[in-house]
Amino acid sequence: MTDTATRDLELDVRGLPCVNRRAIIFGGFDRLADGESLVVINDHEPVGLRGHFEDIVPGRYRWEALPRIDEAFRVRITRSAFDPELAREGAAALAALARHSCDH
Repeated sequence: MTDTATRDLELDVRGLPCVNRRAIIFGGFDRLADGESLVVINDHEPVGLRGHFEDIVPGRYRWEALPRIDEAFRVRITRSAFDPELAREGAAALAALARHSCDH
């Protein structure tokens, strides 16, 4: 990866059937090199998606909630080499979400 800024891959999944969204998002994530990001645009807060990332690639991603635009939820997911601290952060964030969520 060079020092020049790279453009994030954007995946707007709002119009897609729910059953297809996860495969498309993980397909995009799988194409990323370490340090590259994708931005997922969704019609609801992607709490369940965060759980899937923790299950499938714990410690290999950074999760950054972005400001909402036109009622759309956005999150930047950056691929990284395995980092035990990221694994702990992800698990703690997921536990906090579970305490404050009534869906799932």
